[in-house]
Amino acid sequence: MPKLRVVRDCLLLCHDQNYINDEEFLYLYEINQSKNPDFPYWIHDRFNLDKLNDSECAAEFRFLKSDIYNLQEILGIPDERRCYNRLVDGIEALCILLEQFAYPIRYSDT
Repeated sequence: MPKLRVVRDCLLLCHDQNYINDEEFLYLYEINQSKNPDFPYWIHDRFNLDKLNDSECAAEFRFLKSDIYNLQEILGIPDERRCYNRLVDGIEALCILLEQFAYPIRYSDT
């Protein structure tokens, strides 16, 4: 199945070449749009735990930076973890998990 972006590009081409009229184009273009917003992941820096300080780690993950490294060793998390679409650093995978566990409580502990 082609990606929606490819389908929409083909619709634009078909409309430009007068294979479909305006009404058909608008209908087909509307039903072939993604329900999920585009997330420009390529403009963000890759995750790097070393760039975070202890207070940021405590706020995001509820653990200090040194504790996160200790957790990786104690839990036996490998240095790299294979996901279905890419290879992820073990620390990054652990931080994703810890952030999910910390998610419901985002108010300050002071």
